[in-house]
Amino acid sequence: MIDTKIWLDYLKLLDSLAKTIGQLTELEQQKTLAVSQGRLDTVEDCMKREQALSLSLRGCDQKREAMLAKMGLQNIPLRQLEQYAPEGLEMETKRVANELRGKYSVFQSASQVARNTLECNLRAIERIQEKQQEGAAAPPAERASQYDLRA
Repeated sequence: MIDTKIWLDYLKLLDSLAKTIGQLTELEQQKTLAVSQGRLDTVEDCMKREQALSLSLRGCDQKREAMLAKMGLQNIPLRQLEQYAPEGLEMETKRVANELRGKYSVFQSASQVARNTLECNLRAIERIQEKQQEGAAAPPAERASQYDLRA
């Protein structure tokens, strides 16, 4: 018999994972847009925030594994989780598991789009970076003339 309090804590953890994955999905979408628009500073910011969320996910996953081990459910797939839920928590377990699976599926799609967009625009991004570096290396007068709109 699984302790109801531990199970509820586990469901809260899964809810937290779903929220974090939702945030990662939003970042992937922002990154895709930024890449398409050539906004490297935004792409870099997204990647930094992505790293922080990934570390958070890693910590949550370790906690999830420990909780599953404590309940004796180490190798139970998410889609079968409701079968092991304490009485009265089956529907909540199903809801949480479905939400997490759905968010993960959307994240995978957004991540693939971002990856494809990055790959397609990589050369253009490299050219923009080269121009930015050339502009930063130029003397101030030359930098100013680069932006002279009268030319």
